[in-house]
Amino acid sequence: MNQNNITIYPMEKIIAVLSYFTWGFVGLVYLIIAVFRKQGLRSFLRYHVFMSIFISILIFIVSQALILVINILGYIPVVKAVVLSVTVMMQSDIFSVFGLHFSIISIIVYGLLTYLSVGAILGKYSYLPWISEVINYNMHK
Repeated sequence: MNQNNITIYPMEKIIAVLSYFTWGFVGLVYLIIAVFRKQGLRSFLRYHVFMSIFISILIFIVSQALILVINILGYIPVVKAVVLSVTVMMQSDIFSVFGLHFSIISIIVYGLLTYLSVGAILGKYSYLPWISEVINYNMHK
């Protein structure tokens, strides 16, 4: 049960989790199918689908902005070495499991996705400061 004592179906939980780990693609496809079938998404699934799409867009924008900043800082001679060191450190593999390589950035991103997915599996509305408020505001508008 969730906060409103509404039953959350297992299929909704599965779609929510798949939506997070496919960067919102599964949720977007499900949303399109629901629109064509003229049935709305229930609040729980709509929240997690919108959250996954918003998170994926936000991660893309932040990564592109960081690339731009790093490229600009790369032209400053003294700062160039520091930026290069930090960039290499953030992208270097910390450990590998079954051929999968994990850097600091990937651990943070996958940790975030895991947190959101566990919340979805438990039937809860996972909370992230600012982002959850944006999603809630737009859902009730």
